[in-house]
Amino acid sequence: MHQDTLPQKDGQIYTPEMKAGIKITQKYMLDRLLMLTAPAVMAWYAYGERAVRLMVISVLTAVVCEYVGQRIVKTVPTPRDLSAVATGVMIALCLPAASPFWLVMLATSFAVLVVEIPFGNARSLLFSPAAAGLAFVTVCLPEYTFGYSVLPEAGKSPAVFGSAEFSAGMSLSGMLASGTSMGGSLVNYMDILTGSLPSAMGTGCVLALLGALLFLAVRRPKGFTAAISCLLSAAVFAFLFPRITTGRLQSVFMELSGGMLLFTALFLLPDEVLLPSRFWGRVLYGVCAGLFCMLFRRFGEFEEGAVFAVLLVNALRAAFEKLPYTKREKHQLSEARRAAREAQTEALLTGDDAEGGVPNG
Repeated sequence: MHQDTLPQKDGQIYTPEMKAGIKITQKYMLDRLLMLTAPAVMAWYAYGERAVRLMVISVLTAVVCEYVGQRIVKTVPTPRDLSAVATGVMIALCLPAASPFWLVMLATSFAVLVVEIPFGNARSLLFSPAAAGLAFVTVCLPEYTFGYSVLPEAGKSPAVFGSAEFSAGMSLSGMLASGTSMGGSLVNYMDILTGSLPSAMGTGCVLALLGALLFLAVRRPKGFTAAISCLLSAAVFAFLFPRITTGRLQSVFMELSGGMLLFTALFLLPDEVLLPSRFWGRVLYGVCAGLFCMLFRRFGEFEEGAVFAVLLVNALRAAFEKLPYTKREKHQLSEARRAAREAQTEALLTGDDAEGGVPNG
């Protein structure tokens, strides 16, 4: 057996590099899942047990597809990194509670089998799997993707889209697309903040998402840089080019609160595998995402285009990496190079073998 492979209890073989990568991804996904807790709880509160069922089905679909897909391409399955779980929860929360079960299964299967598996795993992505899965069903089945129901009575679940019992509701993003708004009363603002309007399951409660934003700022500052840049860019666009006639500041509030923009900025955009490594690259990455989102909203065919904005900046990531380093990044880079030179010099002085670390003599 090669010295860089280690047998595990589950019978698989992992190199030390794979184990380290899985551990880093697992830690990041745990933070993501903690951030998702608040919108998931609010989805359960607003839409009842159906919201929970959709999330569970989406997660199970993602885990099974990842395991089977990695077996097919003959790579080591890595369910322990929790990436499939996070993908499943994010996709479910971005769809209406009235969605049929097969819709979340379709979006999740596409995300894992078409976007993630061909490129390896969660540590070698080119595009956000969740954003791609949602974009797929948006293009193919927009009536289901934006088929929001009115909020059901407490303790009840909405009827499935297309059924005789289904009662359609108008989302805030739909109001903006039609050039209308709710007005400026405190009651209406509170309805938006607490998620009392029809929306995708996890995107309606702004207060829950603001709590996740604070968590991101503390735990993942690199992701926060991209997220806040995205939101500020969208806010400036909404202020300069409002889609409603009741005021520019209200336009900013409505645009940031409606649709998937806030959720996307928090969960789909700041994937650390896809984030540019340089500070100014992350800033421009977020700014472009916010700008593209607003352009898709204004000129696009669909009610919401945030997921397309994420995929577009994913494709442009290499360009963002060309921006200059900050002074702090230059210092860190020079320190890292100095440490590497010192380690190499020490290895030569002690006579360590370059590969195995076996001393001469």
